[in-house]
Amino acid sequence: MDIKTLIKNYESATLECKKAAGGLPNIWETYSAFANTNGGKILLGVEEIDKELFIRGVPAPQDLIKMIWDTLNNPQKVSVNILSDRHIYVENTDGMDVVVIEVPRADRHDKPVYIGSDCFTGSFRRNYEGDYRCTKPEVKNMLRDQGDIIQDSKILANMSLDVFDKESIRRYRMRFSNLKPNHVWNPLSQEEFCNQA
Repeated sequence: MDIKTLIKNYESATLECKKAAGGLPNIWETYSAFANTNGGKILLGVEEIDKELFIRGVPAPQDLIKMIWDTLNNPQKVSVNILSDRHIYVENTDGMDVVVIEVPRADRHDKPVYIGSDCFTGSFRRNYEGDYRCTKPEVKNMLRDQGDIIQDSKILANMSLDVFDKESIRRYRMRFSNLKPNHVWNPLSQEEFCNQA
């Protein structure tokens, strides 16, 4: 990875930079936010001044990396560690070490990724360049989607045809008929067709 290119053309929705001169800064809200949205990179040793980024380096990158792993593997600090060894590394640029943390988007089984012991107060999401606390409905949606069978794929029993959008059924049947003009289901009534499809 070329740090100089990254910081020249960065999108703040997927990049967070911290100077990290005095040790490990608080990166955990960003970790949660990246994991719960679209992922992103955290650079330690890069300072932002007036929307411009400057490489400063960190004096002891391996110490920072050890602190990061210690926190990631402490369930009282972070709900789940979604990183592997390849996600945290050191890049040397112009003789200065920058710690790179690549946070992937979490699998739905791991969401919400949160800090502390309460998912409703410790879950964050990323919008533009900020980390924002997730609302209670957002957290409930993530918890609901953790199951092996998500809500959208469950079969609804004892439902009449009235609950379906008639226009959607009509369009689907038209597409079906166009693709398979001689299919035996085409002459069926709406209810018979829906029971087959």
